[in-house]
Order: sequence, then C-alpha cells, then structure tokens
Amino acid sequence: MKFFKYLGSFLALFSIASCNIEEFEEGTLTAPVSEMFPEPTGTASFSVTIDGESFIADTPVATVIDNAINITGIRTSTGEVVTITVIGNAPGTYQLGVTQNQVEVNSASYVTSLDGSGQTWIAATDFVTPQGEVVITEIDQENQTLSGTFSFVGTNPDPEAPTVALTNGVFSNVSFGAGLVTGDARNMFSANVDGVAFNQESVNATLLELAGLSNISIVATKSNMETIGITVESNIVPGDYELGGFSPPIAQYNVSFTNSNLGEGALTITQHDTANRRIAGTFSFSATSILPGDNPVFEITEGSFDVSY
Repeated sequence: MKFFKYLGSFLALFSIASCNIEEFEEGTLTAPVSEMFPEPTGTASFSVTIDGESFIADTPVATVIDNAINITGIRTSTGEVVTITVIGNAPGTYQLGVTQNQVEVNSASYVTSLDGSGQTWIAATDFVTPQGEVVITEIDQENQTLSGTFSFVGTNPDPEAPTVALTNGVFSNVSFGAGLVTGDARNMFSANVDGVAFNQESVNATLLELAGLSNISIVATKSNMETIGITVESNIVPGDYELGGFSPPIAQYNVSFTNSNLGEGALTITQHDTANRRIAGTFSFSATSILPGDNPVFEITEGSFDVSY
C-alpha cells in the first residue's frame, strides 16, 4: 500500500518535470508545451478506454532521455492523467509492472487528479506478474515524435477498491524532448547526496491548484532522471517543518524513475513572497526506499533552494 501511494505521487512529480506544466486556472489544468517539444509533422493524439469510458488527452507530451521513455496524456478539463514510462530507448514491446534488476520497473498509472487529491491506479501488483504492456511502434528521431499502443490493469492502494482496465490505448505523433526543461534561470538549488554535491541540469518550481488544493512542487533533475523534490502547501509561511509521510511538506530523492525514496527530516522556509511567487528555504532528510528489502539509506544534506513558481 505504501508503494502505490508513493509511486502515484512520484508519477505526478515526474510528469511535472518532463512536461513543464506551469499552472492551473479556474479548476482546470493549463499545460503549455515548452519550446523544447517540436511541433509534430502529423496530428498528435493520445487516447484510451478506461473501464468502458473514452479518455482523450488534449495535452499529450513525451520525453526520451538516456534510457527512459515517458509518455503522458493529460485531460485538462478534469485533471486526469495517464502516464507511461518504460526503461529503454528503442521501439519494442515492454511488459508493465515487472521488476528488472531489482529496481527497474516499466510503469504506468492513471491518476484522477494531478494535484494529488484524487485516486491513483498503478500497473503493478507483486512486481512479478505483468499487468499490461506498451508497444513502441515508432520513434521518429528526425521529427522527434513517438507512436505506439498500450493497455494495462490498474490497482488502487485501497485493497477494497476495484481494479481499473485501460484498454485500446493509442498514442500517435506525440512530440518528445531529448533534454530537460531548464526552468527559470533565476532558480537556485543545491544539496549533497551522501556527501557528494548534487549537480542538477534543471530546477523547476510549479504551482498546482485543483479541486480546492494548492501545492508548490520544487524539483531538481539530472539528465539521468535522478531527482530531489520538495512539495509544500502554497500558503506555507516561514518557519520550521518536519518532512515525512505522504502529505506536504514531502521530500523525495529518486536515483532513477524506478528507484524511489521517501524522505524524513527537516525543512525551514526562510522566505515566501506570495505576491511575486518566490520561495526560499533549507532542508535535510534521510531517504529510504519504498520497496521491501535491505535497501540503502541516502542522506540528503545542506539542501537549499530559492525559486520562482
């Protein structure tokens, strides 16, 4: 149950980092595609049937970074998101929900509300039994587009909740970026991981407002998708806070998309200018894996940020 809750929040974080979703207005998502995503040569589309109901994304985007492919379909009128991430960089068939090398998992999720207030269904149960598959039929490097098909059965963290079947999934001519969204040039972020400086390529801060909830997500990302993330409520005031659990403030350290760690520690907000939408603070935390077993503990120290959102 812990895994499903945490992976759901991480999938939202990854979508924010890769799709550059900037803000929500009047209860709906506005998701401008950044200039890193080229215009497709054909019409981009992303659709799937969810328990017999049609889901058509009006904002389909993707990234191909190192050895990971991410495809995300967002229905902005409702905040629903379908996310697919596979470990690989070539056309082929990828099984979902099966652990490879103990940490790598081809993943998919259906989230009813991107701000975290809704329900999440994940294509994973025991990490041994496949819960679906993704077929990448084409990666057009010249035009930077992806096409393929997918289907999976999603499981909810509530054991009493029914599964959700996503069938007949198709994505076509979805533009992908081969790099990271760099964010505001004024954004500053630093931290050490086990005593070694975390030298990120991208720092993004995003205000998420939907269904009466409002959070600020701060994500520092390397090109290999190693990330450090801090999520706080948008009305947070200067002061000292404890990090831990699944409600803001939340700290995350992810070695890769499929090696995810939840943090417990301390956060200090030193400044929060809501009028100009800028926030600064310091943090430190111990990050432990959400997967069972003898996993390492990562020490994140000397963390600081000063970012616009």
